[in-house]
Amino acid sequence: MRPKSFPGVFSEKRGHYRALRRREARCVFNDGASVIEVALRDISPLGARIAGADVTGLPPTFELRIPDGLGGYSARQALLVWAKGATAGLTFIDEG
Repeated sequence: MRPKSFPGVFSEKRGHYRALRRREARCVFNDGASVIEVALRDISPLGARIAGADVTGLPPTFELRIPDGLGGYSARQALLVWAKGATAGLTFIDEG
């Protein structure tokens, strides 16, 4: 429960609810030549939060690939919005 004296401190800035997910994902860039393995932490129709030791090495835009368990994957173009330590937030920039 949010304290009544501090209504804006804990307010949600996102427009959509993010569903918690604990899955492997890949950040692909440099025309597929570079791949960073990450863990998907949560996702919404507009963005996601990822974690991994190498998130500080991500470029401003990349493709986020989420394996489907059947040998394929879903892919979304992403824009890096923030990174702190081993965690990063992204927004999707494709039509999705």
